[in-house]
Parts: sequence; C-alpha cells; structure tokens
Amino acid sequence: MKGKTKLLYVLIINIPVAIAIALTAQLLAIGKIIVSLFIINLLIAYGIAFLIGMLIPVEPIGVGFAKLFKVKEGVVFGLLVNLPINFIYVTLISLIMTCFNVVILEKLPIGAFVGGFLGTYPVLYIVGYIVSFIANRPAMKTAQRITN
Repeated sequence: MKGKTKLLYVLIINIPVAIAIALTAQLLAIGKIIVSLFIINLLIAYGIAFLIGMLIPVEPIGVGFAKLFKVKEGVVFGLLVNLPINFIYVTLISLIMTCFNVVILEKLPIGAFVGGFLGTYPVLYIVGYIVSFIANRPAMKTAQRITN
C-alpha cells in the first residue's frame, strides 16, 4: 500500500485503535472517564499511532511474521499478521501515554511509571489487538474506495 491510500488507511484505522486504547487505559488507571483527560490521551494515542503507521514498516513486519508459520492467507494469517503490528503500536503508545500521565501529569516517580505500564499493558494489548483486527478490513476498503 502506498501514497494516498496508505495515508488515508493510517488516518482511518487509528481512530478506533486510539479511542479503544485511551478509553481502556483511563478506565484501568482511575476507574472512570474524565472527558478532558480522555481527549488529551486520545490525541496522544492518535498522534503516536499516526507516526508509527507512517514511519515504521509495520505491514511488512506483520506479513513476514505470519509467513514464518506457512499458513495461507485468510483469518489465521490475518491474526498472525496482527500480532507484531499490535505489539509495536500498543507498546509505543502505552509507554508514551503512561509516561505522560504518570510522570508528567501526576509527577510520580519512575517506579510508578513502570508499575503503571506493566499493570495496564496486557489489557491494552488485548483490546488493541481485537479492535485493530476488526477495524482493519473496513479501514482498508474505505481508504481504497476513496482513493480509487
């Protein structure tokens, strides 16, 4: 995928992923939604996700990983492709969002950052994996339809 289609795909796919991660992270961290904090975290998650999508070759990484298992294209292949892609996205987004919220906003020590990251990461990975897998095909089709 190249050019305008890739740009549009990255813009579209990252909307549900950023919403899901920002929402889940806030619920895990404080147990409620504070709209202003949610919007800040949503913008951070979306910005990071956009940069990842445009700067890191996540698609070839995911396809290469799936090909290691010698499965034919289909649902299983797609599930395997999504494993490393989601790992890259969620890890980077979680690290930066946790640092921002724990160290910058709350002014807590680095130990709190580590605990916050480790405490939320597994759930964020699962949520990100499910949302990105479900949103991938519609985002791709929409980007292709708009740019063709």
